[in-house]
Amino acid sequence: MDFKVFVSALAKIEKIPLPGHFGLKGLIPSADHERWAGVLCLFYPDANGKTHFVLIRRQVSAGPHSGQIAFPGGRRDSDDQSMADTALRECEEEIGVNRHSIKLFKAMSELYIPPSDFWVKPYMGIVDYSPKFSLQKEEVAGLIFVSTAELFDDTRFFMEQIHAPHRGEMNMPVFDFQGNRVWGATAMILFEMKQALGEIIS
Repeated sequence: MDFKVFVSALAKIEKIPLPGHFGLKGLIPSADHERWAGVLCLFYPDANGKTHFVLIRRQVSAGPHSGQIAFPGGRRDSDDQSMADTALRECEEEIGVNRHSIKLFKAMSELYIPPSDFWVKPYMGIVDYSPKFSLQKEEVAGLIFVSTAELFDDTRFFMEQIHAPHRGEMNMPVFDFQGNRVWGATAMILFEMKQALGEIIS
């Protein structure tokens, strides 16, 4: 999709209700939960003026999300004033995009991740230039650049039975971008994002 067309459509998005994450209706965070993370789906124009967003591949580690594909993001720090601040700070730290150049345009539904006992707050944001990405090598092994055309290509999306910790077998969304299989929390966020954006750009 042309980036200018994408930007012009965003004026409608605040009116779009969030559909919620697939298979997680009714799950809400407790008021005293301390483990929160913020993540950001960052949209930008490529060299040809087409709309893309970026995903990261996490470094292999001993943690529960070793090597997985995800959005830039991470744990809330005590200095963060809000979850939006967390998402912007983590995006800058992990992929080198100046947080002050990013405009957040939609907060998405919270999502609980049982393996790490985190609640995640996702956001969609945008910059009006093609960033020069700089990776935080300790956390990020590489980047995957995804066009909105790929996101809305139904041949890249399928449902699969996945064993979810503490929830058993669930029919969950999976995306395939350039041979990279995206599942779990990231796929559920993408699923909601695809539904929400589809309302304004269809």
